[in-house]
Amino acid sequence: MISVDEALATVLGAVEPLGVERVPLLDALGRVLAQEVRSPRDIPGFDNSAMDGFAVRSADVAGATADNPVRLTVTETVPAGKMPSHEVHPGQAARTMTGAPIASGADAIVPVEQTRESGNQVEILTSAPPHAFVRPRGEDVKQGELAMTPGRLLGAADLGMLASLNRAMVGVYRRPRVAIVATGDELVDVDEAPSGAQVVNSSAYALSGGIREAGGEAAMLRVARDTPDEVRERLTEAMAFDIIFTTGGVSVGQFDHVKTVMDELGLKTLFHGVAQRPGRPLKFGTLENRPVFGLPGNPVSTLVCFYLYARPALLKMSGRTEVGLPRVTARCARDIKLPKGLTEFVRVKLERRDSGYVAVPTGNQGSGIFSSIARADGLLIGPAERERLREGDSAQVLMLAVETGEPFFERRFHKN
Repeated sequence: MISVDEALATVLGAVEPLGVERVPLLDALGRVLAQEVRSPRDIPGFDNSAMDGFAVRSADVAGATADNPVRLTVTETVPAGKMPSHEVHPGQAARTMTGAPIASGADAIVPVEQTRESGNQVEILTSAPPHAFVRPRGEDVKQGELAMTPGRLLGAADLGMLASLNRAMVGVYRRPRVAIVATGDELVDVDEAPSGAQVVNSSAYALSGGIREAGGEAAMLRVARDTPDEVRERLTEAMAFDIIFTTGGVSVGQFDHVKTVMDELGLKTLFHGVAQRPGRPLKFGTLENRPVFGLPGNPVSTLVCFYLYARPALLKMSGRTEVGLPRVTARCARDIKLPKGLTEFVRVKLERRDSGYVAVPTGNQGSGIFSSIARADGLLIGPAERERLREGDSAQVLMLAVETGEPFFERRFHKN
């Protein structure tokens, strides 16, 4: 068996970002930018007003006060979206709305609150230094300026920025297409009540959700029953995808055919077995340069291995550079016994106590107890070199609320 760190390094060393595709701007949300984006022009393209007010020559209003106002002649009103018609000469002002261009000759804006109007005259009640309340041309980005670099995860603000740069289509990394091959005679689908020794194929649904959270496209193939022919048929079908996940059948049982069929198809095994609990039987390799995860059959083991190894692989294939789960440090709420020589991933709830996090195990930690991970905020890392974590000991916790991370918990536990 190899260590957890060695397994992750092996997985990440075996995958690369997928190809680039161009998509409509709205479809780029949550995707990773694969191109350099430069501005085609100055934004804004003209000096404009930051306030509703009057465009003036700063020299005309120097020394103006409420007790000693300066009277100017209003030459025009300039709304947003319209260019001024007149130059501002000495003794003149142009009524100018927020976002509207500054008339030639003017170099400052006096907010309307600092003025008094009467007919075509305006009294200026305060001085205005040059450039006061003026947003200069190119203040946002200048023509030719690098606005975005490859590798950026595109959010809502990024779509707005790209729209301002007239990018109707965007080059992004392709989403990984993932085939999920669940194996076992005992599996029934979610809409079928299990009877006898049957169980619901819950792992496939958890994996599908995790894949979608990570930005991939999941396809649950028909369950492969415990015969070499069915396993071979399903794995052959899965070869049309970018990455393959199998669940179950990677151990050494009489009906565990996945390992045998994978080897027959030419799987290049990179490791089989990781010194951890749960998830020790994990198998990983490549099949015609396609990553293949042979995930354990127990549902918690499946999902833990997904978060530790498969999710980082999917993120890297999607063009992401930050691929690990966010971490926080927490104190153990009670003693936790650890297996000798294995890294233990303990499912825990987090509580906020005394300006710090406290990790509370979610109950029975068996690899078949799905509720233990469904109730968990994170996975507490029990080091392989320790046999026990004592109450009050500090430990690292991998956060499972991967889209919110620590700020979510800061808000959740903040006391007003």
